[in-house]
Amino acid sequence: MRKPSEPKIFAKTGASDFVGRTTEMARLLAHATGETELNGLVMLTVPGAGASELLRQIYDRLFTGQKNVIPFYFEIRASDGSARNAALRFLREFLLQTVAFRRSAPEILDASPEICEIAELAIPADGYWIDRLVETCHSDSKLNDDRSFVRNCLSAPFRAAANGAPAFVMIDNLHATTQIAGGETFLGDLIDIFGRSRIPFVFAGQRRFLFAKTPFDTIIVEPFSFSEAGKFVESQSTRTGVAINEQTRDLIAVQLGGHAGHMSSLFASANGNDFNSFEQVEQSYTDELFGGRICKYYDAIFERILPDASVKARVLRLLLESLSARNNKIPIAYWKKHSGLASVEFDAMIETLNYHEIIGAGSGLIEVDEANIVLGDYIRSRARLEIDGAPRALAVGEALSENVKRAPQLMARFYRRLSAIGLRELMLAFDGRQISPALLDYSNFKGEFKGAVDAKILKALREDNAKVSLPRIVYTAYASAFYPELNELCDAERAVVALGFADAGEKNETAWIVAETDAKLEATRDLAEFWCDRLEMVAENCNFSQYKLWLIAPEGFAPDAMHLLHERNAYGSSRKQINLLAELLNAKIQPDPKSEGNDYEIIVPMGEDTEMIAAHTVEEIARRHNFPAKAINQIKTALVEACINAAEHSLSPDGKIHQKFAISADKITITVSNRGVRLADRPAPASTLDDTRRGWGLKLIKGLMDEVNIEQTDDGTRITMVKYLNPA
Repeated sequence: MRKPSEPKIFAKTGASDFVGRTTEMARLLAHATGETELNGLVMLTVPGAGASELLRQIYDRLFTGQKNVIPFYFEIRASDGSARNAALRFLREFLLQTVAFRRSAPEILDASPEICEIAELAIPADGYWIDRLVETCHSDSKLNDDRSFVRNCLSAPFRAAANGAPAFVMIDNLHATTQIAGGETFLGDLIDIFGRSRIPFVFAGQRRFLFAKTPFDTIIVEPFSFSEAGKFVESQSTRTGVAINEQTRDLIAVQLGGHAGHMSSLFASANGNDFNSFEQVEQSYTDELFGGRICKYYDAIFERILPDASVKARVLRLLLESLSARNNKIPIAYWKKHSGLASVEFDAMIETLNYHEIIGAGSGLIEVDEANIVLGDYIRSRARLEIDGAPRALAVGEALSENVKRAPQLMARFYRRLSAIGLRELMLAFDGRQISPALLDYSNFKGEFKGAVDAKILKALREDNAKVSLPRIVYTAYASAFYPELNELCDAERAVVALGFADAGEKNETAWIVAETDAKLEATRDLAEFWCDRLEMVAENCNFSQYKLWLIAPEGFAPDAMHLLHERNAYGSSRKQINLLAELLNAKIQPDPKSEGNDYEIIVPMGEDTEMIAAHTVEEIARRHNFPAKAINQIKTALVEACINAAEHSLSPDGKIHQKFAISADKITITVSNRGVRLADRPAPASTLDDTRRGWGLKLIKGLMDEVNIEQTDDGTRITMVKYLNPA
């Protein structure tokens, strides 16, 4: 609706710089313009995930992009103090935003007229009903009790709609009702009044506070995914002029947990420095923890909840103990005993810490999520200063050293998680159907199908008369939740327990205990035995009477390893089998890096017959991907000619030829590029192009390859050649 060049009204970020939330924005805009039959939506938000900015973006788009529905955004604030004050501000803001929209004059929003003066700014058609509403602010109003006054103010959008001025109401920060007098009743009145209306509205607030409090449909706003966070980091880099690279972009996205507020704070703290190394990122990050915006964000929460310094110190110690405890959990009774708070105060503190997601409270335990890296680092930094009494310089120096050391380990751990299959999702797709045993047993699969194309394998598997029954799985969890000792052996995502029934019925309960290993080649007997022993410990620890072990290795298992698995009544599968099984079951698992990442790049110097190095390289690549010998020879010859052309007709300043080989299911695409004089800019030789060595070489390339394209780049030439595996 809104062009990026248009000025911001309520949004803090320009439309062109707003990243992510495409699905949520589309749903909110459809809801605002009456494309759904719902009247109310509730946005359950993770603290700091950017939900308020999303609503502000919606406001701006509705204000400038259409004329039918009045956008109204209202944020509840602790500074209101009481429900009556909040209601009066609600009425004033609604009338002011209505007048600004109806007059197409956003500058009115920057003015601060008294509520009784707003009617003078309204268009004539709105004057009557606005005057009637304004009467509620007079001291002689008949609405002399607070509850009636509040409800009357909150009903303003319905009176407007009845007078031909329909609105889309967005009420944000509902969890702040806990900080104003009469806030619980105020929230109840909002739910009651708007629940009986027919105008579209959105309530937004922290998810743990609002969950199950309303009967309306919900939208969940979580932190950015890894890819979305990466785009957000790139947008922040562009906006602030802070340089990044791919590695630091990923580090910021992962370390800050996709938290929009924290990532914005980090870039704001750069102070003219770039983020071209992990150390530069960690320097700014550490500064943020010890006094920057991230520190102030958490400080504000703790100061509001725990104004007493001694109580805050005790709670910080409890948080630190929880972080260090097994599974990051401590009994709530322990917390209560050592907090020094009375029951009512303690319960209120726990409730508030919980909905701010500082802790998780449930089943008699308090948990601090170790996956929230920023929170953990804040707790440790505050404890170091306020409990241990360490000199600030020492605490900052030690934290920076730890953060720099942790960064590459953190990314390695993340990349391992990213490459994990997604065993929980796979197991939940098990529905009791019968499948070919070759999908689970590697020795069977290797003997019949290894090296065959997927379509042929799937056809044979579907036609296989030999069948085994999959269990019907109803519940999955990481195996470490059943047997924490596994955390010392592998990432949690790589071992799961799946509970269900041995077939499609509801008898014969069973458990499947599954793990994936990192073996680079076919897994050995020793490795298979090691994992069988560990997974059987899980079964024994849980007293499973009927269970099945299943091991997965990227390249499958050696013959003696498969023999051992058969002896242990366990399955052993390769990643290829898992991919095929997931396709048959329509299970959403992580793509196989080998199937997704078949791109190769090399750079060779010009001259000294280095084109032969490139030819040998592409030969090995083509063989790996099953190209026939004739096609491989044609590819090699074409590549040699392309390299010779690049060397002979370039004035490259770096003297290098850049080559990229991209493999897909049915073709290889080769790109050869160089810097220097472009073909189009080079003076034509005396003879015709076809009579020159270069012209002959290009004709040869076109005869050998299925597609050839020559492009003039900014400062050189790029030739792209395609060879199909099975040309039509």
